[in-house]
Formats: sequence, structure tokens, C-alpha cells
Amino acid sequence: MADEYHSVENKAERTTVFYLLRHGECEGGEILRGHTDVVVSQTGRASMAAAIERLVERHDVEFDHLFSSPLRRCSEFALNISLKNGVPLTLEEGLKEVNFGDWDGETIESLYQNSAQMIESYWKDPWAVTPPNGESMLEFESRVDALWQTILQQYNGKTLLLITHAGVMRHLIANALGVSGVAGFYTQLSLAYASVVKISVFTSPQGHFTKLHWGDA
Repeated sequence: MADEYHSVENKAERTTVFYLLRHGECEGGEILRGHTDVVVSQTGRASMAAAIERLVERHDVEFDHLFSSPLRRCSEFALNISLKNGVPLTLEEGLKEVNFGDWDGETIESLYQNSAQMIESYWKDPWAVTPPNGESMLEFESRVDALWQTILQQYNGKTLLLITHAGVMRHLIANALGVSGVAGFYTQLSLAYASVVKISVFTSPQGHFTKLHWGDA
């Protein structure tokens, strides 16, 4: 009976490790990408590969499952990693970048020429301003949160790689730190191409404890 109790207890107390990888540099220049489906440049692919190599070689990481945004700047590299290493891959709509609507695919210069006031208002408070025909921040964050909870429930105790976008990563970083509604996480938190962030979630009968590992991913 005691052994059975400890077995149940061990299953209830597990740590799930998430590695978040931002896509590499993209083709297409300085545009607001959002859902615009562009490919990663040769330099971008090399930087993503180097980031994964560092994780595997320096930290002896083995992934149980890969999740990726279906946009090409993430999914093409994810498919390559999956086939190369024999790790299951799931493409998830919830890992897409914010949909910027009519602004999607426009150059930053063009947007400031035509919609400077609205763009500035959006950067200052993206929860109060939504791009024309775009996705509100509440909608964006809700879909990311819903996917995070689903993955956490289904892959509790596993080591996972999520290949995604800067906006998604910034939101998940804010969540890990217990912060919400702070524009600085989107406008002032720099995340280089091919950045890696590690978030671990300890699950027990009392709930979840989340920890952000900065600089040691």
C-alpha cells in the first residue's frame, strides 16, 4: 500500500521543462511579419541550428516532443529537427505570432508614414489598441495561454521544445514572472533571433510553480 501511495505521489509531482526557441533571421527585410509567411534566411537557419547544438552538447538535453508554429520561419526548421532526431512534432496554431491584420507584411517605414499615431499608441498600450482587422492582445494571449495549459496537462514531466515567435515568447516570459498587462515586455524586452529561453514548471497536488531560467538555457 505504501509503495502504491508513493507511486501516485511521484506521478503527481513532476517538473515539465520547456525550451522556447525563436526563429532565425528572415527573408523580406524590415517588415511587421505577424502571420505573413516568410522563410528563414541561410544565416537564420545556421543560428537556429547552432542554438540547438548548444543545448544538446553543452546541457545534454533530449527532447521528448517538439511543438512549432505552422508558419514557415518556424515549421521548416522544426520538421528538419524532428526527422533528423526522430522526435515527434506537432504544429500548433496557438504558437503563431500576433496577427497584425492590415499592418501585416508592411514595412515599418511605411506604417509610420501612413499610421504613425496609431502605431505609437499600439506600442504604448497594445491592450487598448488593435491593428485594423487584426488580433487583439487579449485574443492573442488567450490562445497562447490555452495551448500552454493543454501542453502542460498532456506532457507533464516531459522535456519539450517550442519553436515560435518573439511575441509568444515575451508573453510566456511575462507569465513565468507573474506579470500581465505590461507593454515593456513587448516593446523593451530584446529577444535576438534564435534566442533560447528555458521555463520549468513544477507540478504538485498544490498546483504549479513556474521558474524562468535566464541565461542558462
